[in-house]
Amino acid sequence: MSVKARSNQRQEILQVRRKRRWTFYVISGLLLMSYFTYSFLFDTMGFMKYLNMKRTQSRIADEINTIEGENARLREDIEAVRHDRATMEGLARDRLGMVREGETVFLFVPGTNQNENPKERP
Repeated sequence: MSVKARSNQRQEILQVRRKRRWTFYVISGLLLMSYFTYSFLFDTMGFMKYLNMKRTQSRIADEINTIEGENARLREDIEAVRHDRATMEGLARDRLGMVREGETVFLFVPGTNQNENPKERP
């Protein structure tokens, strides 16, 4: 065997090693990129979780605004009951069924018709 054959064989071996090393680096890089992409999107603190938390935060903020508006309205009602006699009288009439002295109350029962003849009912 000559020196040229050995150097040729050695170069082929080096080329095969370089090719294997390059293939190893490419596959390793692809695996790392796949792992980081998966963890970025789907991990416990990934992008999808972030989007879900953002939607939840928006929904809760809307609920808070609605409740704050209702609280403001209820505070106004409380102040009206404390300081406005007409409001207090209206509540007493509506909720408690109170009437002033000398007033006549007419009570209408829903679902009855006074013009209907009882014999005509089925």
